[in-house]
Amino acid sequence: MNPGYELPQDEAAYSFGFLDEYAKREVRRCILKAISIPGYQTPYASREMPMGRGFGTGGLQVTLSLIGPDDNLKVIDQGADDSVNAVNLRQFVELTCPGVDTTERTQEATLIQSRHRIPETPLTEDQVLVLQ
Repeated sequence: MNPGYELPQDEAAYSFGFLDEYAKREVRRCILKAISIPGYQTPYASREMPMGRGFGTGGLQVTLSLIGPDDNLKVIDQGADDSVNAVNLRQFVELTCPGVDTTERTQEATLIQSRHRIPETPLTEDQVLVLQ
């Protein structure tokens, strides 16, 4: 991905966070059902994403359904902020979520997406962890 590229928002016809509002609602409903009904495996029809399945697209869809313009996102993959997946997921969010900041510091993040590991720094009540 070209780091200097900017997605033309008026031509792209993407909603904030790439997913349409129906998809975001569906993800949030599935999360509520999964939390509310112990032991229930919640089915979800994953959306097509502009990256290969298995590269964090499930967690990315949860992140995109939760993220807002005032959030600060940290992406961890394989325990690192600079892995190929973490960098590409972070760049995708920067392209599709105007106004969202990204960080590599856990303390600054309001939303943390991670695969395989939780951050070593204790989280606060104001932080959300998406563990894929």
